[in-house]
Amino acid sequence: MHAKWVAPLALTVFVLGAAGMIAEPARASPGYGGVDYLNGGIGTEQADRMRAMSADYPVQMTFAERNQNMNEFVADVHLRVTDDRGNVIVDLPDQGPIFLLQVPPGAYTAQAARQGEVKTQRFDVAPGRHDRLGFEWQ
Repeated sequence: MHAKWVAPLALTVFVLGAAGMIAEPARASPGYGGVDYLNGGIGTEQADRMRAMSADYPVQMTFAERNQNMNEFVADVHLRVTDDRGNVIVDLPDQGPIFLLQVPPGAYTAQAARQGEVKTQRFDVAPGRHDRLGFEWQ
């Protein structure tokens, strides 16, 4: 291969590799107490992929901000999920706009904080059930 082609080829490989990483949602290490999650949904392609994968997760959370009568996805949410005994299941900064959660059956509370404002929702996980939680800020 000629030297004049090495740098452009290396740059192309790097850019395509980086684009692939951006399109992939973040995944938790599976197996931690039965907890698994995916976080992502930035851009149309990734949001479509997350929605398609949501059937494999009993809980889907979306985070949005109301702006001029429209909801706009946000990805700067601090998410904390606890079980009914107060045990912290997930405590993660910079989540969103779509968060998929796999946890054992039980009762849970999700607290989503953004710019100092905390939204709280309770949810139950049961076999065969799929919950969709929407968190919206003004």
